[in-house]
Amino acid sequence: MSAAAAVLPESSHSIEIPLPAASPDERLRELVHELRQPLSSIEAIAYYLEMTLPAAQVQARMHMTHLQRLVEEANAILERRAGMVRKPCARVHSAGAR
Repeated sequence: MSAAAAVLPESSHSIEIPLPAASPDERLRELVHELRQPLSSIEAIAYYLEMTLPAAQVQARMHMTHLQRLVEEANAILERRAGMVRKPCARVHSAGAR
């Protein structure tokens, strides 16, 4: 079975229904969306560890801060790429209205 198909159970038989192929832009949007969740979790864990580490753990705190910066950079990269393929917003223009 291909990745672009849905299987519907019907008694003891399966029916394969082809799904429309996703465009590269749609796949990129999905990838960006899927990557944001683990990045958010990593950032939250790093923040928690930084806040709970004893002050004497200077090197560990520096590593947590560095990890948070890396997550911010990854999010910025994702945002730039997502911005390249973002669906245009429907704008309402009222012709002649003031």
